[in-house]
Amino acid sequence: MILLAVTVFIMLTTVSQAEAKNPEAQEFRRVVVTLNDGTTVEGYVKNSWHADNALLKMKRENYSFTLVPTPDSKEATKYTAEEVRSIEYTEKTESNPDGIRWESRPVAYPNFKSRYNTNRQFVCCDVANNNAALYWWKRWDVTTDRTRQTRRLITIGGIRFGNDSDGIVYPYELVGTMLMDKRNPGLKEFYKQWFKGPEGKVRKNKAKENGAWMLDMYDAYLKQQGQ
Repeated sequence: MILLAVTVFIMLTTVSQAEAKNPEAQEFRRVVVTLNDGTTVEGYVKNSWHADNALLKMKRENYSFTLVPTPDSKEATKYTAEEVRSIEYTEKTESNPDGIRWESRPVAYPNFKSRYNTNRQFVCCDVANNNAALYWWKRWDVTTDRTRQTRRLITIGGIRFGNDSDGIVYPYELVGTMLMDKRNPGLKEFYKQWFKGPEGKVRKNKAKENGAWMLDMYDAYLKQQGQ
């Protein structure tokens, strides 16, 4: 599912000028936006929230976008992750019958001031079950050496636990940290052991083919906890 969503992401950023003048070729930009008060707005994405667009526009990535009522309209309205609950693309395909859905969620971003810091942003829904939901998004990773600065667009995976009333999405790399101790005691140790030993090797091979392995791991943790 991540691969399909990334394909649409790339398509959104490579529209030719000829296509931009043809309304019929713009249906992949059509979305239904649900605001925090439940109001829905339908239109076409003009300037997206995606990370690559943020770099070009020098703005915060995965945070804001503009919407127009018709493909050729110049009356754009700006929305941010603070105002929006979800964004759903109306175009559906055989391989993606439910369409693609982005949600505004607080994402864990520990910093020097607080290890519990979060930033609200848009994240794309990947897969979910009764216990948790997985998301992905892209961001720019910047590395600097003595002579130059390098930027790479990378994909981040995250998980939202069903028992978290705040709805925080944790990047996978944070699941093995003390941030888990409050609501999921013992999860960080369970996570660190998931790919170790003979059984862990089998899981590691399966994880290469199954992007939802994090759900399997969390389900196994809850079972061990008797939940």
